[in-house]
Amino acid sequence: MHLKHMVEAAARRPDWAAAAAAPFAPVVVLMLPVEGLGQMTSIVIGVLGPVLGAVYLNRHRALDWARTAAVSPGPVRKRTSLRAVLGNVIGRSGRAGLPPGKRRELELWETRMNHGWSTTAAAALREVAESGSEHGEARVRAMAALCGHQISRGRPQRAGRSLEADIVIVSTLNLRGGTASANEAEILAYRAAGLRVALVHHPVRDRAMSRPIDRRLRDLIDGETVVEVLPEDTVRCDLAIVRFPMALEHLMDDRPRIDAAKTVLLVNQTPFEEYGLCGGHGTAWSVRDVHRNVTGWLGPHTWYAIGPAVRDVLREHHADELAGIDLADDFWYETIDAVERVPERRGRRNAGDPIRIGRHSRDHVLKFPNMAKHLRAAYPAAADIEVHMLGAHDSVTRILGAIPSGWTCHRFGAMPAADFLAGIDVYVYFIDESLVEAFGRAPLEAMAVGIPCVLPHSFAELFGDAAIYCAPDEVEAQVRALMADPVRCAELTAAGLRLIREEFSAQALLRRVEGLGVTTESALEPVGSAAAMVLEGGRR
Repeated sequence: MHLKHMVEAAARRPDWAAAAAAPFAPVVVLMLPVEGLGQMTSIVIGVLGPVLGAVYLNRHRALDWARTAAVSPGPVRKRTSLRAVLGNVIGRSGRAGLPPGKRRELELWETRMNHGWSTTAAAALREVAESGSEHGEARVRAMAALCGHQISRGRPQRAGRSLEADIVIVSTLNLRGGTASANEAEILAYRAAGLRVALVHHPVRDRAMSRPIDRRLRDLIDGETVVEVLPEDTVRCDLAIVRFPMALEHLMDDRPRIDAAKTVLLVNQTPFEEYGLCGGHGTAWSVRDVHRNVTGWLGPHTWYAIGPAVRDVLREHHADELAGIDLADDFWYETIDAVERVPERRGRRNAGDPIRIGRHSRDHVLKFPNMAKHLRAAYPAAADIEVHMLGAHDSVTRILGAIPSGWTCHRFGAMPAADFLAGIDVYVYFIDESLVEAFGRAPLEAMAVGIPCVLPHSFAELFGDAAIYCAPDEVEAQVRALMADPVRCAELTAAGLRLIREEFSAQALLRRVEGLGVTTESALEPVGSAAAMVLEGGRR
């Protein structure tokens, strides 16, 4: 009877039976009727047998331990950490030696699973965990990630809500820079007009997915006038606004149901990163994929370019892809709205004071002229001219090799944009010649606080008579002439504020959404002087 049980057990777990028998292998080898090299080979095999058997058993114990640790019953505790599980596993089974590429792949799938793509990512991890051909540590890591995610989902969760809102904004809310500033300004304008706003965070797949929602936007969420919509929720609204098309190229699995009377997609980024004589290169997003995904999720919708530069690129380089897409003739300009009081300007320059020219942007080489001679020409070095930049340190160093004498380059986010702009006399903004600047929020911010702007000709259609336009090698002459003509400075300041009031103010935004069926309860106070104007966003 005992022999029968032993046979049944061996049949159920042949790997364990083989490992148990391995210690007897050397004895059996010595009894084999072979001599010379054959006997030596047999002895080696016999010695390695127990070692391999021990390693095999140890790996199975480690895998069993990982399963047990990840799903063990008990009080709800902090979500099981993949690293914690693996640390115990490796401590039991020795160094696993998982290739770095495979480790990065598993970490990527786990990040996707925890930040919007739970269905597709879990399927991929499950395939690894169940595969007999995968590396042992890969299987353990995949199993630990799946179990940890299942524990977090298994905790008591509230039921999905049915929400009502005037406007729903779908965007990548954890970005830093222009998109965050644009979202913030619009939310403030809608809230001031008595509208209820719902926010849906849609990350860009594989791009800072785990980064939290930007603090400026998080601080606006109060659960009443501004609410965050979660994947299990359903929300009904008069208008759904989708901003940042790159995010919608890969639609996340975990998304709420949105029932909107009307939907618009704001194209605030060109499909290619750069455009030249041979067309575009550096694909950012696919026109067809984004249109298909937004249609599948939110239904028929209208595309709005945020300025003439984006519209021209779409029509010139993507005409075939636009077939079947409703592209509006007018623009969805970005908004400058109240966020924080602009500090007092440093006042009029005294005779003999240096001219302070400046600019601010993200610290990316595409935000600067791509040739060193053009960069130096646009920001001239002279005894009576100072150059001040916010968000330029790394890019300038990369292009020029070092920060030139007479330049002060602050790192991105080192100070609020309002504080920086309060200390300059002229705003000069030149970028990579191959980059299509979708809008130009940075110079608009300078105009909003009464700083005259000197820009490349590509901005002329957008800003009209509110700026001076020239080539990089003409900047110094234009700046000197401007600083010598207070009347011209005053005219540019007035033209900039008038342009903001007519096209880029909160009032202009509300007129736009009212035309799309949203009813506002109150009108905002009109924009007054530069002193009353408030800057869009703190840290750009």
